[in-house]
Amino acid sequence: MVFNTFIKCQVCGCITRVRLQVGGQEEHPIEVTCGKCGTSLSGKVKIGQDCPGLNFSFDNADDAQDENADYVVECSGEFPTAKQAEVADLEGLVVTPFIRYMNCMKTDDSYEEFVQAVSQLNATAKKWKNYKRILTLAKNNSEYLTQEIQKEFSGQFFQCRDESETLRAVHMIEVHGLYSALRKDILNDLSFSAGILKMDSAQMKSLIDFLNSHDGFHLEELQELIYKVYDEFIVVYQRLIPALALQYCKDNSFDFEHEGSTTSSFGSVKQFYLDVYEALGNLMIIPVALNNIKYRSDINAMNPIEKNVNSLEDYIKLTKASRYHFCLASEVYTGFLQTLVNAKLRNAIGHNDVEYNSVDQLITYIPNPKDRTKKKTEYLLQFENEAMHMFQAILGISEYLYRLRELELMYDGKIPIMVHERVKWPKKIGRNELCPCGSGKKYKRCLLYTSDAADDKA
Repeated sequence: MVFNTFIKCQVCGCITRVRLQVGGQEEHPIEVTCGKCGTSLSGKVKIGQDCPGLNFSFDNADDAQDENADYVVECSGEFPTAKQAEVADLEGLVVTPFIRYMNCMKTDDSYEEFVQAVSQLNATAKKWKNYKRILTLAKNNSEYLTQEIQKEFSGQFFQCRDESETLRAVHMIEVHGLYSALRKDILNDLSFSAGILKMDSAQMKSLIDFLNSHDGFHLEELQELIYKVYDEFIVVYQRLIPALALQYCKDNSFDFEHEGSTTSSFGSVKQFYLDVYEALGNLMIIPVALNNIKYRSDINAMNPIEKNVNSLEDYIKLTKASRYHFCLASEVYTGFLQTLVNAKLRNAIGHNDVEYNSVDQLITYIPNPKDRTKKKTEYLLQFENEAMHMFQAILGISEYLYRLRELELMYDGKIPIMVHERVKWPKKIGRNELCPCGSGKKYKRCLLYTSDAADDKA
């Protein structure tokens, strides 16, 4: 359903027709620009899902009764939309954002998968206050941690009888709250991340010792960094949903020149982009080191990409931009991340060498500060798509980090209670049988299934 409303700019009096594609969210942000004076007209729309009704609120704009609009803009909380134009230019536009989007789907199931992802993110956002409390208690090793975990999760899986079970229970926040929406591939093949537990024990211990001996790279510090990014994502995620929608579409199915977003602006997502870029640059040491072990049998056996980078010690001295050079699609632990990074744009933002046209949603930047005559451009949706991919890469690294923390416990002699209990399990468990851990999941789908590797270590 499409709903039309009219708003009047408080600065110049120009009237804009807002053509809203009503979606399944209860509310979402709106960011448009007055086509006449350039004033930002940002606000929010609340959509009555149970009781029909719409409520708009805008900064710098008032409701207008006059339907003689000067400009028209499509609006959607889920999909890319046609950019703002003069009424005459879009008067014949009858195809809605929803219909255009459906014509771009990769598969017959893509739209349903997208809707489920958005629904899961909305559910996570509603629970985030409680989830964040658990993460904070875990960081502080609080005596109240188990109590709060069991308020959110129930069942034998969350008994928290030892550090290993507690670590796994806290990790469920990521699994249920973020992986299931944004990185289902982590859950579809649990053996991939569990394989980290089977890698060369001496090298893995060397990696953990290396990280824990360098400020800013301790396992707990890297975990805290990830949680900080999660917190920022929950604040901004609704603005990024149209960019997320791109991931379910066929390649090159969108015209970035004419289609954009009405949930965000460069200013409203820029800080998240910068923070996720910096965080990922620090976290990248984990998949790079894992690749070194897998392909070259030594955490310090660097792929010869950068001169004078012959060890992890050399690697952490690099700039973030140079660290990303080691994020190779051809090596499995970096390739799995599917990272999109524009280091030149990030550096241009840092040097204030960026201009933004809010009507065209076009970012213009100077990629090389030594040659200011050359400029490049990128559209807002492309910028946000990069931010989403960097965030999803962090989710992948968080799973790697979880496995390292499991190993750290074992190297400290803390063998999980579950390992001892498995002695009583049937010698042969069918992959499609219920897991005897009591989680209620099939053995092949249960996260405890991946503890087989931990048994080998024990």
